[in-house]
Amino acid sequence: MIAMKKIFENKYAVITARIVLGAVFMYASFDKMSNPAAFADIIDNYRILPFQLVNALAIFLPWLEFITGLFLLTGKWVKGSLLIYTVLLVIFIFALGQALLRGLDISCGCFSVKPSSTSDVWLRIIEDIILLFISVNLYRFTSDDEIVSKKSINLN
Repeated sequence: MIAMKKIFENKYAVITARIVLGAVFMYASFDKMSNPAAFADIIDNYRILPFQLVNALAIFLPWLEFITGLFLLTGKWVKGSLLIYTVLLVIFIFALGQALLRGLDISCGCFSVKPSSTSDVWLRIIEDIILLFISVNLYRFTSDDEIVSKKSINLN
């Protein structure tokens, strides 16, 4: 625990973590934003939501990912963005896990709306757990002042 705190007290580690988290969410949003119908089909394949909510989520979720990632990259509203990031990752892990346990033959839809094999679902769960670990620790071990100070935002 002390080692984690030391890592996240380092301004370069904080900046690096923010860049990684932000870039992942922004990259993940691009294909979904440009293909909302295909993304809606992927969401529907998870068989979690009522059909009436699928289209709205297919439009809303990629923009939420993009804006959350953008705020992390720019250093604006970082604590709130990390909270949203963490909640989304928990939801994503749950959705992927339940689909895997139920034996659903799904395409993850994590980074692309193109069909992929279910073999990458385990990989996506592991990646999401790693991102969740970073997000939670960044939220826990950095104060609002450290995150938004000029020194921690300035990349020069």
